[in-house]
Amino acid sequence: MAPRPRSPKNKTLPPNLYANGKYWRYKNPITGKMTSINKPYDEAVRLAKAANAKLAFLMTDNGEMLATITGDRLPTIGALIDRFETEWLPERGYARSSLDEIGYKLKRYRTDIGHMLVGQFDVLAAAEYLDQFSNNAYTKHRALLVSLLTFAIAKGMVERNAADMTLLKKEAKKKRQRHTLEGVQKILDADTTPGWLKRAIRLGLTSLQRREDIVTWKKSAVDLIKNTIKVSPGKTDNYDTPIHLQIIMGKALRETVNECFRSPIISPLLIHYRPKARRQDQIEAKEHWTAVTPDYLSKSFRKARDAAKAYDHLDFEERPTFHEIRALGAWLYEQQKFSTEYVQLLMGHATAEMTERYQDGHEPKGIQYVEVKADLAI
Repeated sequence: MAPRPRSPKNKTLPPNLYANGKYWRYKNPITGKMTSINKPYDEAVRLAKAANAKLAFLMTDNGEMLATITGDRLPTIGALIDRFETEWLPERGYARSSLDEIGYKLKRYRTDIGHMLVGQFDVLAAAEYLDQFSNNAYTKHRALLVSLLTFAIAKGMVERNAADMTLLKKEAKKKRQRHTLEGVQKILDADTTPGWLKRAIRLGLTSLQRREDIVTWKKSAVDLIKNTIKVSPGKTDNYDTPIHLQIIMGKALRETVNECFRSPIISPLLIHYRPKARRQDQIEAKEHWTAVTPDYLSKSFRKARDAAKAYDHLDFEERPTFHEIRALGAWLYEQQKFSTEYVQLLMGHATAEMTERYQDGHEPKGIQYVEVKADLAI
């Protein structure tokens, strides 16, 4: 049976909200129960819309039937994420690694809560979802959900930010300990550590570059005649002026680079390996079939670290990861009397001097590499 047309005085109201003299009544679309709303018009409309959003999924599958009845399709969190990725994220200027991390979280949200209507994701739902994460993960997911719902508010999909009303936690103090030279040497000396990983460790230690830049470093960036290697740290992509380094190789760095070239595996990348299995989907997801992904590098390092028993005296969560290799390298440079400025330049930190090195004027701006040295002895 077709639904009865609304009377003229109720036509301008949201579905299920009715005039009741001076005030209003809301009809539960599931039970038919009428509830008095003794509030002004604007408040009554807001409450009715919120109730409709909350109850819509009980009536239909993702609001399909409701859209048929009312002509209005209520947005799902999955649809919100689609718009967030295309309209909001590209304008933030995030580095590649940050976008990858955000993309991973959004993919999880699609799986976990993508079917929910945006209006259903209230404070209780947000709190219950966040409570499954540990402290640091909780704070990171909460921050992203706050941004997601802030975007939803700006697009008229929801009226309040439920994630922003959840408990704000402080990040726990970092548990991971620093690397020691002895610990890293144990990993390098171990027969259980793959050759490609040993080269990656030494490359990180001497060049002070980030994990993401090490695994994407191309052989074409090397000039053995000039004794230089170029890199454009991905983390600086969101700087007003991204940083590009031309590193003058010290003895240890050059030896490591030469080892990369001597590998029998043909690859355009300095750090590469031969996968045990070549699944088509994995090959297509990588720049080259020999490429090492950042996550695989971290996973392989943890495995090699524990196999070498380098930090068995520490609890698992305290054991340093590949990420801390960079910090050890910076400390070793300082121990060998290299200046702080020297180390900061090599690490690709932004400075006023670097900014001034870029071309000015109306001519097309080309890349100008900042020349730095990497003379750490290991």
